[in-house]
Amino acid sequence: MSNLGILDWPGIVFGFVNDLLLFVLPLPLTLVFWAFVSGWATMWVYRAVSNQDKLAALKPQVKAVQDKLKRYDGEFSGLIPLIRENFRLSGHHIGLAIGPAIVAGIPVLFVLVWGSNEFGVHFPEPGERVNVAVSSEAVERDAGNWRWVDTEARHLPSAVDEPLRWRLSWPEETARLETGGGEAALELPLETAAPIIHKRQWWNLLIGNPAGYLAPDNPADSIRMDLPAHEILPLGPDWMRGWLFSYFVLLIAVSLGFKFYWKVH
Repeated sequence: MSNLGILDWPGIVFGFVNDLLLFVLPLPLTLVFWAFVSGWATMWVYRAVSNQDKLAALKPQVKAVQDKLKRYDGEFSGLIPLIRENFRLSGHHIGLAIGPAIVAGIPVLFVLVWGSNEFGVHFPEPGERVNVAVSSEAVERDAGNWRWVDTEARHLPSAVDEPLRWRLSWPEETARLETGGGEAALELPLETAAPIIHKRQWWNLLIGNPAGYLAPDNPADSIRMDLPAHEILPLGPDWMRGWLFSYFVLLIAVSLGFKFYWKVH
């Protein structure tokens, strides 16, 4: 069964282009490229599917009513029609723009799904310490019912309602997690770097797990790994160093640039 969901298919093309870019550009600059393409595509689609003529005609009407509201200095009863007209025109503007805005967000959605795999996490170096958490209803919540093979692992304390956790040394070749009865639950490294592997869910029809899925009869329900994240920015807190912050800042800047350049309403 394919690991790809419906939203993953454009990522095949993105990945091919990105591999070509990586021959000449470092990873952070390829992210700049995709943010630029996303910003251009978003504004181009919005301009193409929105009714720019109606939006342009509506803009001076909204401004005129708002100017009247600012200058109004009469009885409150006279203010109500202006407020009502302002809400009517604003609602009409939102109605004209919201559908095209949703459609225009589709290119960004495709890049987000693909980018989370491409720019998200990567495999640790052999010997690097990694935390692993295992959720299971099939095996009793006792670390003694599990064992790691071919790697050094230390059990970490966890609350009764939390997954079992270990801190292990990332294997140079392969390592396995087994139940006390010898039933295999996981083999590291995975096919592709991913922070979690789990049994297939209905929403994987839309977004797949690049690392694949646990078999339905696997003793574990999900296994989460604290894999290291790609750093795009060398400074700042952790949430700024990852790819999402840089991507959205660049996306907004590029989108606004094309909005003003094309005079999009």
